[in-house]
This record gives sequence, C-alpha cells and structure tokens, in this order.
Amino acid sequence: MSSDSYAKSLESVLKTAREREIETPPQEVPTGREELLRAAALVAVFSMATVVDERSQQGRTLGPAWSQDHRRTRMGTTNVLENRRKRSTWR
Repeated sequence: MSSDSYAKSLESVLKTAREREIETPPQEVPTGREELLRAAALVAVFSMATVVDERSQQGRTLGPAWSQDHRRTRMGTTNVLENRRKRSTWR
C-alpha cells in the first residue's frame, strides 16, 4: 500500500464524513419523574468522579492536635499550644 493511496482513501473518508448530515432525534418532553431520575443519575456520576483514593496522602496528614502534641513532646520540642501561641500576634 503506497502512501498516496492511503492519503487518497483517508481524504475520501473525511470528505464523506463532512458531507453527511447529522440526524437529530426528535425532542421528547421529559416528565417530572424522568427529570428526577436524570438528575439522580448525574449526581451519581459526579459523585463517583470526585472520589479520589487518598490512601497515599493519609500518611502525610498531621492528624489531630493531640497526636501532634504527643509527637512533639516525645521528640523534645515545644508542645502544640506553645508553638501556636509563639506564631500568633496580639491585636
């Protein structure tokens, strides 16, 4: 198969695709129940799309204040309360 014949056949396929009319299905008026089901389906799809596997990020979170305080005091640094107070300013 030569490249010229491939290009010609591709050109003819694209030309027929451009000339073809798109058929639109007749518009049906949805009932209240159909609209509700459609909305429920959209919400279900969006909720599945936003679910992210965060197991890889779980070890990087600091955790609750008690855990942070416990780790800090075990390592010999100041506790969380003193550390937060040191950074804040009085207004």
